[in-house]
Amino acid sequence: MLLANRKRKPCLVGLFVAFGMSSLIAGCATSDEPVEDTALLHRYVDNQNGIDGLDNVRRLLFDDTDRILYAVSADDDALTAYRVADDNALTMLDMISGERARGTLIGASDMTFSGADRDIQVVSFYSGAVAQFRLDRSDKLILQSDLSDQIDIQRVFKQGKPISTQEDKLALLGPYAIVGDAAGISYVAANVSQALVQLTSSQGQLSTRQTIRVEQVNALGGAVSVAQSDNGLKVAVAGMQANQIALFEVSDTQPLKLQQTLPVGYPKALIEPVFVTFSPGTERLFVADKRSVFIYSPDPQGHYIPSTELKVSDNQKLTAVSRLAFGPAGHCMLALSESADQVYIFKRKSGTHWQYLSQLDVGGAQAPTSAAFISQDKVAISFARSDAIYIYANVCGQ
Repeated sequence: MLLANRKRKPCLVGLFVAFGMSSLIAGCATSDEPVEDTALLHRYVDNQNGIDGLDNVRRLLFDDTDRILYAVSADDDALTAYRVADDNALTMLDMISGERARGTLIGASDMTFSGADRDIQVVSFYSGAVAQFRLDRSDKLILQSDLSDQIDIQRVFKQGKPISTQEDKLALLGPYAIVGDAAGISYVAANVSQALVQLTSSQGQLSTRQTIRVEQVNALGGAVSVAQSDNGLKVAVAGMQANQIALFEVSDTQPLKLQQTLPVGYPKALIEPVFVTFSPGTERLFVADKRSVFIYSPDPQGHYIPSTELKVSDNQKLTAVSRLAFGPAGHCMLALSESADQVYIFKRKSGTHWQYLSQLDVGGAQAPTSAAFISQDKVAISFARSDAIYIYANVCGQ
């Protein structure tokens, strides 16, 4: 992950590709369940037809009204807001970057909603920053506050000299993922700092609440993904270099407490886990590593144990997955492979049993990075190398 003359797409697009994933799924089996054909409704490409902010787009989010779509772009160094029409067409409202964002969006890599007002918090890999924004009544994006140690990019990514904790006070170097909740608490997985940072937002102002570094929890080595359970009581972090998942207990009155590290009791170790998430409405944990996708479930004592491995068929694993996205009711799931340019569609049958439905025809689009459901059967998918957003209907045959 080196910075070279602002040509950062190979770095951020390739963070998950650089693992040397060569065993990609081909000729996948299909379900025999009748499925209504998926339909491509709209295609939007960066710098075409009044659309901007999609150069190496990394993350999409719909607001709670499903009328505003937000996108973060690692090469536009931007956060962009689009209005969603009744026919799911997009109109660009505003894009914030550069000086308007006080330089906090260089290599924007992920975002989340936080607080009762659902402010947008963005982490940016090269800025080493987290910034909070709001879309005002005039449809303009406003920067509310930001946190950064403001260490020069060349110092972090080129000089090779170790950076001390005295310099890296906030532990926000190379932030790659963020997740937040309605209480205004959010969590950042910082890849370069190798840390989990708990943040709080009050009246638009960000502050750090707790920082846990790799020296305290080995599983945070190479942190690349973070997730929070629906009830807010558990936080999981994927450590790519540590080959582990760290599970923390959350309390309103106590600091974060390490509950467990995974894998435990599984015959094979995790290999470079790149994504972790909780399935909606449950406490089941999904982990995507280099070779497969695993589902862990809590036992009666609350400790996570492996329950199943997600597969396309009996003899075909779900390899090289970089993100999972669930529909609103938690019954439809998309598995995105950024390195294989593939999107796989699954439908939940019961408990931890997920049935593979089909492979989405992405029409040659490259490097899917994020999927945001507009409704139960409509979804927007971002493609980093194609600098595009596609909007589909009937993704789960509904």
